Amino acid sequence: MKRLLFGTKGYHMFEALVVASLTLMVAVTVVLTLVNAAYELFHIISGGLFNFDHELFVTVFGSFMTVLIALEFNHTVLPEISSGTPIVKVRAVILVALLALARKLVLVDYHQDHYTSLIGLAVLVMAATAAYWVVRRVDDEDEKERAKKGH
Repeated sequence: MKRLLFGTKGYHMFEALVVASLTLMVAVTVVLTLVNAAYELFHIISGGLFNFDHELFVTVFGSFMTVLIALEFNHTVLPEISSGTPIVKVRAVILVALLALARKLVLVDYHQDHYTSLIGLAVLVMAATAAYWVVRRVDDEDEKERAKKGH
């Protein structure tokens, strides 16, 4: 695997640097979003729970979901750095996309958004679900083949 500086080895080093940078940026985003969510939650509690309206709930819940998505993203990318294999699993990326779509579905304002946006969101959910099904099926078949070769 040792070719030119900008050959295979150089590219893997570059890829590891990019992944490390992304991980650091996502970690900073998680901290800032968590601080913002804590501030919003404190604002809600200090204002009295009777003043709790739906928009505040959506704001706080959106922050929580953003933190979860960012953590899952880091969980997807971090094994690449530690394992030495330069492959991000497609299945994990699709799961992060499904989590982001779930966040959008929870936070969407069905009264404000145009119906075409909702149809587009439905199509995205179906496409991501179908992609996950295909990838999982291929991964399961590959795993069965490896198990047969191992016996």
